[in-house]
Amino acid sequence: MEKQWQIRITLILNEPILEIIDTKKGLTNRNYRVKTKNHDVIVRIPYPNNQQIVHRDHEAMAMRLVEATGINLPTRYFDEKTGLKITDTVEDLLTFTEYHGKDKIERTAALMRKLHDIQECIGENFDPIQRYKMYRKQVKHPMIKDDKVEEILNGITQHKRPFTLCHNDWVPGNICFTNRRDYLIDYEYAGDNDPYFDVMSFVTENDLTQDEINRFIQAYFQRIPTEDEKKDLFMYQQFHNLLWCTWACMMYESRNEEVYLNIAKQKFKAIH
Repeated sequence: MEKQWQIRITLILNEPILEIIDTKKGLTNRNYRVKTKNHDVIVRIPYPNNQQIVHRDHEAMAMRLVEATGINLPTRYFDEKTGLKITDTVEDLLTFTEYHGKDKIERTAALMRKLHDIQECIGENFDPIQRYKMYRKQVKHPMIKDDKVEEILNGITQHKRPFTLCHNDWVPGNICFTNRRDYLIDYEYAGDNDPYFDVMSFVTENDLTQDEINRFIQAYFQRIPTEDEKKDLFMYQQFHNLLWCTWACMMYESRNEEVYLNIAKQKFKAIH
């Protein structure tokens, strides 16, 4: 952790730092466990060049809206200009990947329902198509051909559902379980969106079996979806692979880190 951040965190906590542990988690942020005499916290420090992919003011609005639901970790400090965030360490907290309980699929579906059942918006659309175009403009060497892109974009505009606040980034590290409650963290991509986008975010961002996918969708809908609903979900699945393949290409060209190239290849392969 850079000295400037250490100084700032010391001032916020009003105590000298005794230990800093790099959790080695996060693609758009660096996350550290920081200990002082009276504090044990997780500190999120964004990478300096991610302003083009996240909106901190949207994150702040989303955090305020979900506060009453208790699904976000209690936030001790958040600076929406820099993205610096400090939360208390929860000792028994496990991410979706770390938790091996047989109920993890159903618990995630219930967590998503809690978010969507707020049925409120923050007034800032996520606008997935515009976000794809934003990423695409910064990619010199795209993997997906234009005719396939057009097919996918047309597919998600066929049917419109009422927008609600969506998290939009259901990667394993953002889904957390404890013995007392479950949490959805890091609202960097949060915005008003079609809830089907969230449903297929979870499906495409986690290594699920077909049985787990079916269980999740049925648990979320609390019934078996109709054929039309299944078609719409499939088109959002295609779009997610397109969007995050393009994002990963952008990140790889920007940072030249192999992890992003691997993500791009994985998403490209998943497009039918």
